[in-house]
Amino acid sequence: MKPNLPSFLRGLIWSLFGLIVCFPAEVVAQDPFFTHFYGNESSFNPAMTGFRGALSLVTKHKTQWAGLGVAHFRTTNATLEESLPCSIFDWGLNIRSDREGEGLFKTMDFGFRLAGTIPWDLANSRHNLRLGAGLQWSFKGIDYSQLRFSDEIDAKYGFIFPTNFVPPNDGRSLWFFTPSVGFTYRVLLDETKTKSPTIQLGGALHNAYGIGDNQLTGNEESILQIGTKMARRLSYFASVEFLPYYHRNVFLAIRPMVLHERQAGISYWEMGSRFSVNRLLALGVYYHRSDSPAAGQNTDWLSFNLELGEVLGKSNRIDLGFSYSNSFTGLRNAVGPILEFTLAYHIADSPSCRWSGYGDEIPYGNRIKCPTSAQTPGRKKMYESIWYKTIHQN
Repeated sequence: MKPNLPSFLRGLIWSLFGLIVCFPAEVVAQDPFFTHFYGNESSFNPAMTGFRGALSLVTKHKTQWAGLGVAHFRTTNATLEESLPCSIFDWGLNIRSDREGEGLFKTMDFGFRLAGTIPWDLANSRHNLRLGAGLQWSFKGIDYSQLRFSDEIDAKYGFIFPTNFVPPNDGRSLWFFTPSVGFTYRVLLDETKTKSPTIQLGGALHNAYGIGDNQLTGNEESILQIGTKMARRLSYFASVEFLPYYHRNVFLAIRPMVLHERQAGISYWEMGSRFSVNRLLALGVYYHRSDSPAAGQNTDWLSFNLELGEVLGKSNRIDLGFSYSNSFTGLRNAVGPILEFTLAYHIADSPSCRWSGYGDEIPYGNRIKCPTSAQTPGRKKMYESIWYKTIHQN
C-alpha cells in the first residue's frame, strides 16, 4: 500500500518545527548578519541552497555605522551554489568575513551546504518540501596591537610601556563547529494559471550543536578560551508572490515577506514587500525591528532595495543589488546608515550533471505556465524562474 505522502510530509514539517522550537537559545553571542533575506537566502536557511536553478556565484558586502567614525565595520560573504536538475540534491559552498571595531574583531566562516527536494502534486497545485543542512567551521580573532591596556598608560607621558598581556593562541579562538539545519515548503497554487500565486515558508536552526571540546566538533567561540559557547540562532520566514499584471510576456510581481530571528535573547523582525518586473528590475521596502529586554530601548529602521538583472545570451545572467538602511529610533544620529551591495553571476549549466553523463543545461522551458516558477521535467523540483527572458525572448 502506498503511503499518504502529503499527510506524511505535513507531519514531517511539524516535527522539524517542533525540534527547532525546543532548542534553547539563551546564550551570549551573535552571528555576523546581513540586513536582508533576499540575496542571502541560504545564509538564513540552508534548505534554500541552489534554489535559483543555476550555477551561481554571489558576493555581498555590507558596511555599517560609519557615523561612529570607525571605518572597520565590514561584512563580506561569497557563495557558490549549483542546482542539479538530474538529482534531488543541490549544493553550495560559502565563505564569510566579518570585521568590527578598532581592534578589528573578526569572524571567519567556511562551510558546505546541501539541500534535497521532495516533490508532489495535488490536483493542479505543485508542492516542494526542501530539507537542508550546512556544515560550517568558524574562528574569531582580535588584533591586540590596535588596543591599549591600563599597564601601558603612564600618567604623565601617555602610552609608552609595552603591555604584559599575552593573548592565548595569538589572539585567535580555536576553530569551532557552527552547523545548521532547515526546511522550506513551496507551493504553486495552480500551475495551469499564468498568474498563480506562490507561497513559501521555512524555518532553520543555526549553530545547531557541538560535540565535545575539540576543534572539529566543539562550539566554543571564546578568543580567551574560557568556554563561551556559540549561541543558537532560530530563523523563520514566510512569503507570498502575486502577479497582478501579465501581458505579452511582461509581468509585475508583488512579494510580501516576514522574517523572524532570535539569538542570545534578541528578537529580530523584518517585514516588507518586493515589487519586480520580469525578474529584471525590483524595488523593495522593509521595516526592521530588534528587541532586547536588557537593552533599554528598541531599535527600528527602514531599508530600501534596488535590484537590476540582465540575461546575457541564452545561458548567462548578471544581477546587481543595492540596499540603504537607516534607523529612525535609538542611535540614528550617531551610527549612520547601513549599506549593502550584491553582485551575482549565474550560468544555466550543471557541471555535476554533465560530468555524470546527464544533460548539462537546465531544461526549464515552459514546464510550468506561471512565469515566476520553473520545474525540472523528471524530478519536479521548483526553482525561481530567473531565465524567463531567455525562454520567451523570441
